[in-house]
Amino acid sequence: MAGRLIAHAGAEYIDREGLKTLETPQGTDTWTPIPHYELVTALEGQLRARGITIVKEQFAVQKAKLFGVIDTDYQVTEEGGAAIGIRTANDKSLALQLAIGYRVFVCDNMSFAGDLIALKRKHSANLDLHTEFATGIGRYVNGYAKLQENIEWWKERTLSKERVKQLIYDIFAQKILPARLFHPVVRHVPDTATLNGHPLMTYWWLHNVCTAHIKDLKPAPAFTATLKLSRFFEKVG
Repeated sequence: MAGRLIAHAGAEYIDREGLKTLETPQGTDTWTPIPHYELVTALEGQLRARGITIVKEQFAVQKAKLFGVIDTDYQVTEEGGAAIGIRTANDKSLALQLAIGYRVFVCDNMSFAGDLIALKRKHSANLDLHTEFATGIGRYVNGYAKLQENIEWWKERTLSKERVKQLIYDIFAQKILPARLFHPVVRHVPDTATLNGHPLMTYWWLHNVCTAHIKDLKPAPAFTATLKLSRFFEKVG
């Protein structure tokens, strides 16, 4: 999955049918709890309205809290497809939140990240789920399109060996990656910038070199490093 859900701090995995069996507390004049099954169904409806289909989903619950990740068929490329992370609660402990990106990470230890937080809304009495999701999915579509544009731009921009060295130094100086990954990353730098007149190194090449070693980290720091790395390349590209 492009989205990753980890339940290791008390939550239990559950499928969508299982969400139907969960009890929802009574609301008040100022607070509107939403059944978890109804929430997921409403989200799927807004995706379908834009021609987007859910291809894989995973959920976990911890008392009144719901955590979830959804992979979709929107803008699937060799780098992955668009994913959505969900976090909410029916006990006033969490707002309704959506994270989007071609990688999202959701964990019951409260780690929650994506390339863009598309929605963060309290369960107020006037909460209109379909309106909120329509707005959030709009941000999802626009934000993901921008991410894809960045990737195409990074693929087209070549780098000299000197520029690669400078970027690697900046990545580690800014503590985007842990120092122990410095030598593994550097070992990928070729002796020459071109081979038979063709460039060997681009921004996307360096991005992939770094992410290949990020996979050796534990899930939460790995995802944080991935996000920081993408934002780094957005600024320097």
